[in-house]
This record gives sequence, structure tokens and C-alpha cells, in this order.
Amino acid sequence: MTDLLALDIATTLGWARGTIGCAVPRCGSVQFGKPGASQLAICGHALEWAIDTIKPPLPDVVAIEDLLPPQVTRGKSNTHHDLLAHLHGIIMGVCFMRGVFKVRKHAVQSVRAHFIDLSACAKGEAKLMVQRRCRELGWLADDDDDAADALAVWSYACGLIDPQQAIRISPLFQKGVAI
Repeated sequence: MTDLLALDIATTLGWARGTIGCAVPRCGSVQFGKPGASQLAICGHALEWAIDTIKPPLPDVVAIEDLLPPQVTRGKSNTHHDLLAHLHGIIMGVCFMRGVFKVRKHAVQSVRAHFIDLSACAKGEAKLMVQRRCRELGWLADDDDDAADALAVWSYACGLIDPQQAIRISPLFQKGVAI
């Protein structure tokens, strides 16, 4: 059975972990710094978390929601995009040092297309729809949007490894079916 760790990496990181095919993956989120924390502090806390978390028993695969291209975040701070890139590098570096060599990045639009019905998604509502879907599946009890995003990445990565999992979760195959 493949043990999969999925991450939505940001200053508040969402994570989900479980074996492919398990009914309910574990999930949560961790904040790497309070608002106004320095990049140095945020990166330090991210490194500490990665070292404490990515250790035996090691996941077989780590799936990460990929960074948005810089042109998508045009008008926002380059510093923020740089910080996210640093955080990705920290996590991937710890994966490498621990011997986890299957690290996969997945585009947010691909993840969401797998997990929610984008045709029914109004602008700005995708995060809420992901949370709602996680609650429908019994995977999320609260409003932790970071954990919900990681759960969606976990589900998408599971479906790439075992296509039967994608059929079980994808809204494309759930039309008219009560869950």
C-alpha cells in the first residue's frame, strides 16, 4: 500500500496523509509564523516542521500543490512569491535528505478539476467548494481551508497512482449519484 503525504505549502501549510484507498486520510495545518513574522523566521519554522514530520515511517510519495506561475500573481508582492518558492525548496530538500525521492508537483487547476465541479464554481468560490467536498466525504470536520486543499491534492495524487480512486472521488463520475 502506498503511503502518500500531500502538502499545500504556504505560510500556513495544509497537509494530508494516508495510504491510497484508505477511507479517511489524516489532515491538518500548521502556521509557520504569526502575521508580520520575518521570512527568516517563517523559513526556520518550515525547516523545523519538515525535519520533525518527514521522518520514519517515511511516506512513499509526497504530492505538492505547485506554485502559481509568477505572471498569475502579477500585481502582488514578488516577496510573497519568493517566500513560497523558498518554502517549497525547504520541504523538497528535506524530502531528498530523508530519502523520499518521489516528490510530485500538481497544478491547482488540475487538482480542483478532479475534486470539484469547476463548471458550478463561481469566481472566488473554489476554496469553499473544496472544503464542502471534503466535509461531504467525511474527511474534514472544521473550516480548515489549508487542510482541505491538501486533502484535494492527496485525492488527486491517489487517482494518478490508482485510477480507481479518481473514479470514486471525481465529480465527473458522481453526477446524479448520492454520496
